[in-house]
Amino acid sequence: MITFRNELLELGSVRVSTGRFPKHTHDEFVISANVNGHERVWIDGKTFEADTSTLTTYNPGELQSSEIAGADVWLCASLYVRPDAFERYFHATFEFDAPYAVRPDFTRELISMVSMSSDADIEERCVSLLHRLIAPTSRAAAAENRAGAQSRIKRVQTYLLSDLSVVPDLQSLAASEGISAAHLVRSFHRETGLPPLAWQMQQRIAHARTLLRSGHPIAMVALDAGFADQAHFTKAFVRFMGMTPGQFRQINS
Repeated sequence: MITFRNELLELGSVRVSTGRFPKHTHDEFVISANVNGHERVWIDGKTFEADTSTLTTYNPGELQSSEIAGADVWLCASLYVRPDAFERYFHATFEFDAPYAVRPDFTRELISMVSMSSDADIEERCVSLLHRLIAPTSRAAAAENRAGAQSRIKRVQTYLLSDLSVVPDLQSLAASEGISAAHLVRSFHRETGLPPLAWQMQQRIAHARTLLRSGHPIAMVALDAGFADQAHFTKAFVRFMGMTPGQFRQINS
């Protein structure tokens, strides 16, 4: 089941009865995490065991197969990355030098992304995850001037606050500053503690709280805070506030 797709990334889950995947290849990079059970994976002549703490990483064109065990129904989360995504997001080429890593923190993050509902949030989390995966082998340029980075982040914050009803595209936001999406996510997180769209979401929820306290209709608040409809707004509000917009307004009126 595919939960997110753009021209560079595809995120979804695979659910099958235990069995075997025959030898095959992918045109994309594939990053996978098992939700349950385990696999015995064969890739280009090498064999390894993958459990729920193992992040498997396949380069395009690598021959692979696997045997699944340990569960009646096996479920995994997979991120498919087009080869040109690294150039687009990071302005660099890349290839995994190992087929797996024992990274339970990364596997939990990848699995959690499958259940997210916001495409903008998913893309941002995917870019952040990819950056952390390639960082140990990346030949990045020297660190940018800190004062210049801070000025850039302030400009981006000003833009994000200028109209909270609009959620910008991450790549367009980065292009406006002449940097890659990964660079923007990394530097913004360093300065604020959050990626840019997650930071804007916090401001959108704060703006919504102000409008709710003033008695505005919930449907109007949803649109003014950048949500497609009241249902999307309510789901996001409950996630951040632990109560519905109506309940919040009742106790803050």
